[in-house]
Amino acid sequence: MPESDEGALIRCGPLVRYVDRTSAVLWVELSSYLELTAELRSFDNSGSGSLQFRAFPVRVGDSYYAWISCRYLVPSTWYAFRLSGRAQDGRQVELWPDRGLPLPSVFQTLPSTSLDRLRIAFGSCRGGYPPTDPRAIREGADALEAFANGMVADWEHRASRWPHLFLFTGDQIYSDELSDRLAARFRVQSSRLVPRAENPTATDFDQYSEIYREAWTSSPNIRWLLSCVPSWMIFDDHDVIDDWNISAEWARERHRSRSWVRLLTSALLSYWIYQGAGNLSPRQWRGDRRMTPLVPVYGNPHLDLLPRMMLLFERYTLRRDRASWGFTLPTKGTGIVVADTRMSRKLEPKRLITDNQAWGEFVARAKSSRTRRIVLVAPGPVLSPHMLHILLSRAAESIEGDPPNIIGGIAGGLLGALVAGPAGAVVGALAGSVAGEFLLDYYQQDLLEFADAELWPAFPTSLNRMLTLLEHLTDGVGTRRKRFIAIIAGDVHHSHILRGDLAKTRHPGWVWHFTMSPFRREVSQKSREFLYALDSGRLPYKADVLVPLEKPGFVDKQFARLDWYPIRPDGRREAYGNIDEWDFFGKFVGEVEFAPEGVTYTYRQVLEDAPLTLQEVTRQTIPLA
Repeated sequence: MPESDEGALIRCGPLVRYVDRTSAVLWVELSSYLELTAELRSFDNSGSGSLQFRAFPVRVGDSYYAWISCRYLVPSTWYAFRLSGRAQDGRQVELWPDRGLPLPSVFQTLPSTSLDRLRIAFGSCRGGYPPTDPRAIREGADALEAFANGMVADWEHRASRWPHLFLFTGDQIYSDELSDRLAARFRVQSSRLVPRAENPTATDFDQYSEIYREAWTSSPNIRWLLSCVPSWMIFDDHDVIDDWNISAEWARERHRSRSWVRLLTSALLSYWIYQGAGNLSPRQWRGDRRMTPLVPVYGNPHLDLLPRMMLLFERYTLRRDRASWGFTLPTKGTGIVVADTRMSRKLEPKRLITDNQAWGEFVARAKSSRTRRIVLVAPGPVLSPHMLHILLSRAAESIEGDPPNIIGGIAGGLLGALVAGPAGAVVGALAGSVAGEFLLDYYQQDLLEFADAELWPAFPTSLNRMLTLLEHLTDGVGTRRKRFIAIIAGDVHHSHILRGDLAKTRHPGWVWHFTMSPFRREVSQKSREFLYALDSGRLPYKADVLVPLEKPGFVDKQFARLDWYPIRPDGRREAYGNIDEWDFFGKFVGEVEFAPEGVTYTYRQVLEDAPLTLQEVTRQTIPLA
């Protein structure tokens, strides 16, 4: 790793973050203060001159961070970059590129017209454990590393094969599912805060930072990928802690404790430093309170911003202040709008996955897109297979009809159980609303431990609002009428493609829903069995009894507005009961390519071989009318 003789290292990064047609932002974390210079040179035209841009790092906790604004770039152009630093005694330090990387770090500015092709890659739910750590061995292959290996192999064809950008749709880290190395270090401190927790968790900003550094430097190829492909990132729960903001009772319980507030604030701040701030363009920095301290006009190597930033972010944690956590990507020809479904939740009395203000911002972003194609991005799926949708709707009906002390019992873990098991937690939590005390007695312990309903169907009002937005986008209400609408989501640790046909619009319209996860954290075998049973339209009770699943009355109204169904790998419609024909279990990376003639989606699954590679499991082109 590059270093000066004083030991000034790049601790993490550099990452290529916000990129548009004429500008880019490079992010880097250092272990000591250096005034930074980024030198960019057109990679495809070695005879052209270079551009240089300076930045002053800021200290937050034990590290120094910099967001380097690079301007006056040319659209659809490849750039290679170098990083150097000037120490306080005036000496120059070469920081990047790193001799340990497989190839030079290069990135491409975004296309300039709507007729240009645009390729995006997406995925979520990655445990970035070091390859020698026992946890990495237990978890197995990493699809993101396999994707990086494929980029190395496609180096000569990068212009036609590499994605223009990467969408990371949640759970970039697992703050409560640590590598064995970090778990041993964090165990004592976290056990004081969460004495009954099965796993140690990060509890302060510096510990969260260590998890990010571990994940983003877990292999040379991962580090190289992040230094080449512009990335946009949104949080889900594990970026903070499992079941973050799952219910009003959850929030009340943790907001009572100063140590919990400190943990949640540290996590939110670490998200902003490592992920969220990079979603903004330099033009947005000046007007954002979360950003202005981080991009100073001159450097102060001695000022630690951690206390100031913690005070600011505590106000967001406790909802005494608010900020916009969703964002829009600067793409031409295809509008891409990312929703926040965690920080802006309204948890009582009527639950909303995004509150009225955040929903208004999301709708405004979506409708302000003048493109004919639009992609809506959310961490958790908006549309789920029918039986799961009905189950979550039953949970919503029960949660909103029960007193608050019961909400904490039912509101905690379907999704978590799908991810990590046990399946009995899911059945106990939600089958109780279907079968009453008969099942509740059997699963009572699981119900108290784990609860949950946190996907869109568990927020019926929010889902109905989304259906209205889809109808408006299709008919051009307040916006230009869309020829193609897609939703991209992750989170649930199994992947599928759903198509929905809108029935109440003036113009024919449909919605494609691409659910893609995980990169690494696979669903358990017990949870797979639960999904198979659920797909049959029944809930499993013990080993041999199936309980029919009844749907609330409002679900029929939703189905009447949008008829959604699974798509087979060969592109044909499939019945829900044939889950093997449309649901993908394993570790995946998704890609979508937009072109004038149509939209092509590809799902690729990791092969657990050495070296890691990806195998295509479905690839279909959707023609544009």
